[in-house]
Amino acid sequence: MSHQDDLQGMLGRLDAEVASGLRDNPDPDAFWPTFAALSNAVLEAAGPDDFDWVSGEIAAMLARHGIPVPEA
Repeated sequence: MSHQDDLQGMLGRLDAEVASGLRDNPDPDAFWPTFAALSNAVLEAAGPDDFDWVSGEIAAMLARHGIPVPEA
């Protein structure tokens, strides 16, 4: 199994958490801290070689779920 396969598995679990988190608690104030912790773990695991790819996958995931990314 490659590193990207491992990351894809982590992204799949994150996607499932997003779906269940939104269903269980649609309040954005509760969603973002949990999402940040989970997504940061995936981004850290990506390292510099896969960071941009993982970041793009996370952005696409949020878009699929209709979640606007807050501006920094």
